[in-house]
Amino acid sequence: MTEFDIGEFFIRGEAREVEGEFQAVIIMRAKPPLTTVTYHQVEKDRWFKTSDVAAVAAQDAAKALKVAVDEGALKA
Repeated sequence: MTEFDIGEFFIRGEAREVEGEFQAVIIMRAKPPLTTVTYHQVEKDRWFKTSDVAAVAAQDAAKALKVAVDEGALKA
């Protein structure tokens, strides 16, 4: 599992199972000393039939988010 550093958080993409279907989610983990972990669905209302496909979609979304942050997406 690869985590990306995006400032105040580490992020990674994973699949999450809900009632036999899978979501692609980005998991954000606050940097220490905080221990907050939040889950964000990559595409609203998009479900995958297998965890492998969902995990690949989530990992791609996490990489894209990391690139966007590195290019200044969070700067005002």
